[in-house]
Amino acid sequence: MTKTMWLARTALILGCMTTACSLLPDRPAAPAVHDFGPPLTGSRAAPHVWSGVAVQAPDWLHDPKLRYRLLYAQPTRVQFYALDRWVAPPPNLLAQTLSAAAGRDGCFLNIDLQTFEQVFPQPGQARVIIEFLARAVVSTGTSSESLAEQRFALSRACPTANAAGAVAAYSLAIDEAINRLDGWLRTLPDGTLSACRSNREALVSDRR
Repeated sequence: MTKTMWLARTALILGCMTTACSLLPDRPAAPAVHDFGPPLTGSRAAPHVWSGVAVQAPDWLHDPKLRYRLLYAQPTRVQFYALDRWVAPPPNLLAQTLSAAAGRDGCFLNIDLQTFEQVFPQPGQARVIIEFLARAVVSTGTSSESLAEQRFALSRACPTANAAGAVAAYSLAIDEAINRLDGWLRTLPDGTLSACRSNREALVSDRR
């Protein structure tokens, strides 16, 4: 094989390789990962009148996907953003955030998270909805006793009708949830709060 033929053959092989590479599909972009971000109103920083939190939720909420629903077109269809997701399932994020805002004294909270999604009432307009049942409980040995309960329904308009707008609205809604939980617990009868504090002290003493 002459040098000229060798160079031509090499050029042909390289050309085929380049063409083949160009025909390969592009790798899908990695999704952006979100949490609730830093507190936007300062409500998460101060100690609140609960001493701990447990969050329960339906199986379908134990998923890091960012959910949305087009109420104007397909109200029964739950959809998910392909390029955005949570760093952890919403129940885990909520439990971590509420636990970080807890104080030393107060009731233990059981939270039943029921709704956590973005909805579009019409094109270009979106809101996030968080619904949960909160119970103030005390431990009775192997079980717990509910002293008070309250349902909460929060709704926040999204600044933009997309995933980024949903994440921003959720952050504000979580701050609102903390304020409303704290306000509710402070309106309970003194006897309820005293029972919570006594129960907390007894649990701490038992661990020593």
